[in-house]
Formats: sequence, C-alpha cells, structure tokens
Amino acid sequence: MRLAIVGALGAGKTTLFRAFTGQTGPQGDAAPSGAGPAVAVVKVRDPRLETLRERWNPRKYTPIAVTVQDFPGIPDRGETSGMKLGELLAAAREADGLIVCVRAFECDSYPYKRAAPDPLREAEDVVDELAFADLDQAVRRIEKLEKKRGNMTDDEKREHAALVRVRSALEEGRAVKSVEIPEADKKLLRGFRFLTDKPWVLAVSMPDDGGDATVAEKVQGPFEARIALRARLEAEVSELEPDDRAAFMKDLGIESLASESLLRAAFTALGTISFFTSGEDEVRAWPIPRGANAVEAAGKIHSDLARGFIRAEVYSYDDFVAAGLDEAAVKKAGKFRVEGREYVVRDGDVVNIRFSV
Repeated sequence: MRLAIVGALGAGKTTLFRAFTGQTGPQGDAAPSGAGPAVAVVKVRDPRLETLRERWNPRKYTPIAVTVQDFPGIPDRGETSGMKLGELLAAAREADGLIVCVRAFECDSYPYKRAAPDPLREAEDVVDELAFADLDQAVRRIEKLEKKRGNMTDDEKREHAALVRVRSALEEGRAVKSVEIPEADKKLLRGFRFLTDKPWVLAVSMPDDGGDATVAEKVQGPFEARIALRARLEAEVSELEPDDRAAFMKDLGIESLASESLLRAAFTALGTISFFTSGEDEVRAWPIPRGANAVEAAGKIHSDLARGFIRAEVYSYDDFVAAGLDEAAVKKAGKFRVEGREYVVRDGDVVNIRFSV
C-alpha cells in the first residue's frame, strides 16, 4: 500500500510525516528546486498480530508495510515553487490513496499570504487543484481522440464517452469517483490514475492545545475518512524511546500514536481489511479489499495458492482468544470452519489455504 501526503505550502505536511513515520522528512515545504517526495515505510502495528506472535514465537514476523510519501506543498494561487505542480501531482498519481493535510494551527512564522489558519478554504483550494489536474488530463486525451474523428476503435469510442462523463463531473465540481461508469469502461481509464478517483483521508493539523476537533467534519470534499490530530506534539512523541512514550501520551491526552490512527483512517478509506496466517514458521498480516473471497486472499499470499485452491481452513482471531489461544479448543468449540472458493474473508480471520498444483 502506498499513501501520499499532499496539501498546501505550510500546512504541516512534513510534521505530519514525522508523526506518521517517526522519521524527519528531508524535503517537505522547504524542498529545494526539483526535489521529490520524502519516503518512509511504516510497519502497521496490530495488537492482534502481536498476540499471535506471542502465542507461536515464530521464526519470522511480518506486519503489513505501508509506504508513505511526503510531497512538496502545493503553492498558494499566485505563488511559485521549485517543483512544477503538474510534475508533483503526476507523481502522486502512483499512490493508492491520498492524505490531504490542512492547517488549523496558528503560526507566527508562516511565510505566505494568509497567516491565519482557514482549513475549510485551504481544503477547498487543494481539492480544486487536484480536480483541475484531473480535468486537464481528461481534456487533453479527449482532444487527442477527437482528432481521429471517424477512425476511433470501439475501445477508443468507449474511452471517449467515459472521459466526456468524467469531464462533465469535474466541470461541475464533482470527483471522478462520483461518476457511475460500467466496470468494463473503468478498465479503459485505469491508466489515467485520476487523483479524485482515489480514496482520500482528511488530516487536520490542530494546535498543541487541541482546538476544535469538529472542524474535520465541517471541511467539504470527497473524503472517505477524516481525522484531527496535534501533529507537532505527536511528531515529538513518535521520536521518544518506547519506555518514555506511554507516560508522555498519557500526560498529553493522546490515546494512540498518529501512525496508528492515520493507518486506521487509511484502511477505512481504502476499504482494506487484514487477515492473518500464523504458525511457528511465520506470523503475518495480509491486506485485502473488503469483500475479497478466499481465492483472492490465497492469491495475495502466492499465485500458486489461488491457482490450486482446494479449501480454506478458517477461524476468527476473537474465537482463538476466547479459546485460550488453542487451535484444538477452537475446533472443539465448533469455531473452526472449512470454507470454499466464494467465502468472503472477514477482518481478523486466521486462514490456512489447502491447495494442489
């Protein structure tokens, strides 16, 4: 999974990146000319996976890994930056989801035209920029197709019709993901990687004293998940030694690390769940789309498992805990299930795939 943090110059993206990853981004809003995004990999902490590790003491332990990118800030209208906006947004298209960071804190050293925070306006401006980038991309392709006039292939005709609908939606201020397009035609548009077709998380960077966290619900935009957090404080907490971290979090009233709360929001936005494989060899978490079946889950582990799928042996993490972390007790309680190809895997399932190739 790849997440891109985007937002206006001075929004606090790099501070959010620090809070999210525990690392200091070398670029961010002060990036030199032509600089790309800072990148870090975050291991997703899941207490359920940690319990399975304690039970099995495996030779290998593999949590889900998420790549996080901190992009240089989108300049205010009329401002300029080292990286061209089109280049910046083109790189962000490679992400699976966007974290849109907006500022709700005061900053005496804020160097741009509007020093006072205005998260509603800032979010609107960022959304507009992302939508305009999509519109520009759609229009250019439409114009290229229309130059062919009567020589378009059937697929190009379908692509043209779908892009016209996309263009209309963007001109009306709607996101690409709001457009109803047949699945077969969507495949023709996948190469565009429209920014407003991606899942979005709104991250409101709050002042140290907390401020009004309800501002996250007031911001308009095509967000699947919203979160407000004190990014500067949480960045400092993330850099503490683990033994000191819990005490500081308690004193500051921080219930969970930013990495955990942001990842939960991202999983919600992307419609992602986790299932587990466990044993003495390895305990591992696997991300899959909500609604994926057993064969799709098997393919996530290895293509051979999907190709030679026979059955899935499944029990839930909660049932495993209730049975005292004992598989035999799970079976005795009737909670151990044998499922076929069409079984829809649930969040927290512990799965063993039987296959033959």
